[in-house]
Amino acid sequence: MRVVVPIAGAGVRLRPHTFMQPKPLIPIAGRPLLGHIMDGLIQAGFKDFVFVLGYLSEKVHHFISSYYEAYTQVRFVYQEHRLGLAHAVSLTRPYFAEGEPMLIFLGDTLLEVDWEKVKASPSSLVGVAAVERPTEFGIAEMDAENWVIRLVEKPAIPRSNQALVGLYLIRETEMLFEAIDHLVRKNLTSHGEYQLTDALQYLLERGIRIRGMPVSHWLNCEQRESLLTANRMLLQRSFAGIATDYPYSVIIPPVYIPYDCKIYRSILGPYVSLGEGAEIQNAVIQDSIIGAHSRVRNMILRSSVIGGDCLLVGREGSLDLGENTIIEV
Repeated sequence: MRVVVPIAGAGVRLRPHTFMQPKPLIPIAGRPLLGHIMDGLIQAGFKDFVFVLGYLSEKVHHFISSYYEAYTQVRFVYQEHRLGLAHAVSLTRPYFAEGEPMLIFLGDTLLEVDWEKVKASPSSLVGVAAVERPTEFGIAEMDAENWVIRLVEKPAIPRSNQALVGLYLIRETEMLFEAIDHLVRKNLTSHGEYQLTDALQYLLERGIRIRGMPVSHWLNCEQRESLLTANRMLLQRSFAGIATDYPYSVIIPPVYIPYDCKIYRSILGPYVSLGEGAEIQNAVIQDSIIGAHSRVRNMILRSSVIGGDCLLVGREGSLDLGENTIIEV
């Protein structure tokens, strides 16, 4: 089954981190977000991918080519104008033969799902999870057997709290492309874009059955809080111990510390991820992500995301900093 991974967005909600770094490459627990996604998909048995690139595409292309092209089938298409998820999916049409199923997995999503159940599904399906603010998501209304009755993108008055989580299995691929063509031809947009939610609603109206599949541990990594939650979750699963002793310092697991980091007279953890070459001195850091080759001195940091090549000197705070930043407090 071929997997479509749309990663063309600019990641506006994660600025300043995405001014110079595409959202899929933001590091979490020692790996780029996209690396965690790809590792999970490959472990589930998927080997054939089509990536829809856009913003800072050369960096994403380089990452995929360097780490995955050698043992997976990789293709790239480019969304020059960000016209919505449905438009992004439509660009992959040349790579799908009639009757060939499609799995769509968004490039900013971490979730746990029974992949064998997904692959064995005889019908199309969408991943869903309950949310507190359904007006911010595509929403699925379902019956008692989880068959989807209606799909709405960011409804003003939600009739359900079951959000679409970025996982879509489409059995009727050619009909999906026809639905997107219909949206474009009639210029039917929602919130200024051609929405995949609307294309799937078009399929429902034409008798295609789509089942909702609940997933667990869904993280939509569009904001700092989600990145930190993902960092905590992944560190809990992957922590394998600390290989180095650091002078006059206390390390509280779980943490991720590359071998070339320098730590002196500091307390790190729990839930701290450092990038390569990071230097920490006279600092207390917890629940934070520090980018590669950044330096932190004389500070207390909590719940912070710091980009690469930053210098922080000062005292207690909570910061969002992009790359190549100097802060002296």
